[in-house]
Amino acid sequence: MTNKNNSTAVKDTQKIWAHFQKSYPDTFEGARPRLGYILKEISRKKEIPVPRVLNIGAGNGFFEESSKHAGWDIYSLDPDADTSKNLSDRGVKAYQGNVAAMPFDDDSFDFVVASEVLEHLNDHQLDRGKKEVCRVLKNRGYFIGTVPYCEDLSLSLVVCPKCEENFHRWGHEQSFDLGKIENILSPLFSDVQVKRRAFVQFKGQGVWGLFEGMVRMILARYGARISSTNIYFIARA
Repeated sequence: MTNKNNSTAVKDTQKIWAHFQKSYPDTFEGARPRLGYILKEISRKKEIPVPRVLNIGAGNGFFEESSKHAGWDIYSLDPDADTSKNLSDRGVKAYQGNVAAMPFDDDSFDFVVASEVLEHLNDHQLDRGKKEVCRVLKNRGYFIGTVPYCEDLSLSLVVCPKCEENFHRWGHEQSFDLGKIENILSPLFSDVQVKRRAFVQFKGQGVWGLFEGMVRMILARYGARISSTNIYFIARA
């Protein structure tokens, strides 16, 4: 991608994501299997009936609505003001901001979730963001998230016909493998676990769809380069 100063690149990435959140919310429907897996993981890991959970990057609000339904104390952080207001109107404790400078006190949350977020951060934001997550988590709280697995960023580069700038169509700045994620998290977090996973929508699928989904999950687990493979990570503060 064309080099820009940090502030310009950050604003451009936020514009891309805000565009999809406002104009094409159905873009995020494919995230349900991934977010559903994280919701189940929180249900398994929580040590109190009403955990305080922060979700970074709201998307269409599915995670926040599901957390409310579960009876959890759910907070949302998103860089887009309109998205945050929309969630606030729906009864979510939603804040406008970014992961590199979060508007929360130390030791505030039992869980912090960042699903398909870290790949949008430049190196400076990523370094600041992981420190901020560690700061706002309670002692032994969980940091849970996903990123795309070994994404070739060049395959999603597009060109603006007006300014002729190259940019990633989803605003991605980073590509990750298992070792990179582990190296990023290990200095600040304990019990770091990372694994490859394909999150598959089984509901409403026919027999062939179920079979295809199972094959994709198995291939992803063994490192095959298939579309929509993710890295799932979980770590403790």
